[in-house]
Amino acid sequence: MYLLPFIYFASLTFYLWNKHKTFDVSVYMSLLFSITSFCCVLMVLGGFMSGSGVLFDGWEPEFGFVPTVLYCGLITLTIIPFSFIRPEKLNTIGNVHRWLLLAFSLFIVAQGVVMVYLVGDSISDLLNGDFKLLKDAHYSGDISPADVKMLTMPMPIQAMYLLSFTTLLGLPLFFHYTCVEKRSLWLTTPLLFVSISPILRGMLIADRTEIIHYALMFFFCLVLFQKFIGRRERNFLLAGSVPVILVGAVYFIAVSASRFEDTDEGTGGSVLEYAGQSYANFCYFYDNHDPNLYYIERELPLTSYFLLKKQYVDTKEERTAKEGFFIGVFASHVGSWLLDVGVFGTIFLSMLFAAVCCLVIGQYNRTAFDIGDILMIFALGAIPTFGIFYYRYYSIATAFVYVAAIFFYILSKYNFVWNSRSTELATESAETMEPEKTEET
Repeated sequence: MYLLPFIYFASLTFYLWNKHKTFDVSVYMSLLFSITSFCCVLMVLGGFMSGSGVLFDGWEPEFGFVPTVLYCGLITLTIIPFSFIRPEKLNTIGNVHRWLLLAFSLFIVAQGVVMVYLVGDSISDLLNGDFKLLKDAHYSGDISPADVKMLTMPMPIQAMYLLSFTTLLGLPLFFHYTCVEKRSLWLTTPLLFVSISPILRGMLIADRTEIIHYALMFFFCLVLFQKFIGRRERNFLLAGSVPVILVGAVYFIAVSASRFEDTDEGTGGSVLEYAGQSYANFCYFYDNHDPNLYYIERELPLTSYFLLKKQYVDTKEERTAKEGFFIGVFASHVGSWLLDVGVFGTIFLSMLFAAVCCLVIGQYNRTAFDIGDILMIFALGAIPTFGIFYYRYYSIATAFVYVAAIFFYILSKYNFVWNSRSTELATESAETMEPEKTEET
């Protein structure tokens, strides 16, 4: 049964690619799940789950039929709406609120500057330190040096630091300004630079997920904006990507080696577990989750915090004790939902997510979007794209990414309606005045 997800997602990837005759967003997402499913196959065949295991020592997963069907089916449900977007069909990406979008761009650039200032003192020490020690300190509740420094800053600086995950929206903004509006690279490159702020923040706790998330969403933008990427932009991205990829690879390998050098599987086997555990953990959650336990801290982080004064990170240990197993593992985005709201809740959330995506995307083969639409598609696309690991917007800090995207999406629609009404009124006025002019003549 553990072969089924790989066979299914590989087939889905080929089907979507063959149907669309191009490498679009839905093909990209399906390919990612094909890769992680293949890693799960290698993990099982290599015996990496019989030693320390992904979740528990000596756990031997059964990979039941029902959880396998749910895993493949619900993930597909969250991918399919993105197949409506055909990058090669896109002709226009408008910018209705130019000055407001520019103000937001300058704001996230300022956030990036604040982030560099706060983490700058720690980066050099970090690169010479013990990554495993940093990660263990984070798990034990210690705060990073940047957090300590941030607490001494004025409140506006603290707020910018806490909202620093919104700098991820610098990625689609960079591609829009550079590739669609053809702005100077000297003006748009700061957006690309500050979009790595979450990576810098994650480095202080020897985190790897942020660099993986950034890479996944960078390629998401490459696929989405592919028609608008000219030779100038292509040469810039190729030249700039090489050193970034090398540095990122060195960092990822160093952190992985530091964290996994003492494990039974070694660094290679542990990295394979890291990449391929989502399907296995989903099956484990299905078999062992207590259906009487429900939580909303992860799905509604803002509502939970302001109304219930709870966050997912605050309740993780309590929930782990109640479930009887550690919940902070990768199980895909639908696996995160399964643990929080059960099977029927996961089906509902998957259907709701698909419906929202269809509402935002609007129609099949759409040829024109506004940048507000693109920001919303980017924020929504992060859920199944990074869903190879877990549900992305689990905290207040990460949730502000989709809050900002929703703001620009709604604003773009409001402006469109207003402009349409103004045009109708102007037309009616012109038609009314025309007979009067004729009579006077």
